[in-house]
Amino acid sequence: MSESQIFIGYALTIALAEGCQVVADRFRLPAIVLLLPVGFTAGALTTTMDPTKLLGAAFTPLVQLSVAIILFDSGLDLVFEELEGHGRRIVRRLLGLGIPITWAGAGLFGALLLGLPLETAIMLGAIVIVSGPTVVGPLLEHARVGRRLASILRWEGATIDPICAIIGVLTFQAIEKGGLIHGHEVRGSRSA
Repeated sequence: MSESQIFIGYALTIALAEGCQVVADRFRLPAIVLLLPVGFTAGALTTTMDPTKLLGAAFTPLVQLSVAIILFDSGLDLVFEELEGHGRRIVRRLLGLGIPITWAGAGLFGALLLGLPLETAIMLGAIVIVSGPTVVGPLLEHARVGRRLASILRWEGATIDPICAIIGVLTFQAIEKGGLIHGHEVRGSRSA
């Protein structure tokens, strides 16, 4: 990329992100509701906003550092006294039942309705199950739910991130290392 393309990429990224924040604040929406579709659209329509090209070798460490900060910060916000008795059971159920149900549902949606290959649909499901603090937090600020429900959702959002990050990495590695579904057959068919 040329210097002017890099400059345009950074400027466009900042302008769109700030624009989403301003519009979201104006209409009292969680910014993530606008940031996701605008980011997807900008990424699909432009070549100047490719983060791997803009940041080069710094991209992966910056993403890892950002994820670590988000997880660490959300862990600092959790107060054990907030989650008592029934609330703990609810969080355990949300994690124990919600993760596999969401993973399977998103995977089926990807395979049946979007026509994705099975391995891609399984990976989509693994990505979709992450609801973490970056999503839950802004939504809770705008939803104005009760203290107990906000506490349960905050705990679920903060604890699901590391669990789902591990699931996502293991799923990706299983797919990459010879096929999650077909094992050795996929590896053999690729080399044929």
